[in-house]
Amino acid sequence: MENLIDLYKWFDENRDSIIDNHLNECVLLKDNTVIGYYHNTEAALSNAQKNGFVMGEFLIQDCITSEEETMISNNQAVYFGI
Repeated sequence: MENLIDLYKWFDENRDSIIDNHLNECVLLKDNTVIGYYHNTEAALSNAQKNGFVMGEFLIQDCITSEEETMISNNQAVYFGI
């Protein structure tokens, strides 16, 4: 779980450059690297599985601003691969 927390922190620190030109898409992250952008979480998860990524080693994150994320009361913006 600690790996995922660090990965989310990396995303949050680099959010602006990661989401640039990809608002409202999903991004697949692993090892502090952007793997790809997808139209929905299901497509991102499918790609992670196809690449043999192990649950708990990757993060699927909605490409939204930090302000938008704060407004989500039932926060479904973060999907940890656990």
